[in-house]
Amino acid sequence: MEQKILQLIKLIGEEVVIFHTFLDYLNQQQEALVANDIEALEQVTAQQEELAQKTTDIEQQRRNLVADISVDLNRNQDDLNLTELMKLVNAQQSEELHALQETLLNLHTQISEQKTQNDFLIRKSMEYLNSAMVQLGLSPSSQSQGYSPEPKLPRKTRSTALVDRTA
Repeated sequence: MEQKILQLIKLIGEEVVIFHTFLDYLNQQQEALVANDIEALEQVTAQQEELAQKTTDIEQQRRNLVADISVDLNRNQDDLNLTELMKLVNAQQSEELHALQETLLNLHTQISEQKTQNDFLIRKSMEYLNSAMVQLGLSPSSQSQGYSPEPKLPRKTRSTALVDRTA
């Protein structure tokens, strides 16, 4: 069982590294959004997707390991979390697990805050684009329905954008 606990500590350490990397990617995503750098945004999004897959793999390994440990301890797997595990291992392992747990919780908070900021930037960008399209007459919502009670049907002709062509 000692070996399994050490392996669990190693897996959680890998999760911490992944969370740090994901936070870095979110910061890069924000920079790309602010700079309106589509290429950088696509690149960082691809990196996030790869990291998400790696996270899923490590999480599955961790779950399998916790299931094995729960069998060794004759405990229900769903009741065995880091806090409970810290009570059942030696002092050094308990300290390591506690430090990893604190780090994970801190990283989770930072990731949530950064993700909220990025989501806000994306939402505002989309609102800006929609507003611009409406003003230019390129959006279906910009087409007038008049007083007709009939459902919205696409107009065959589009209104032209107001452009000064005298220059």
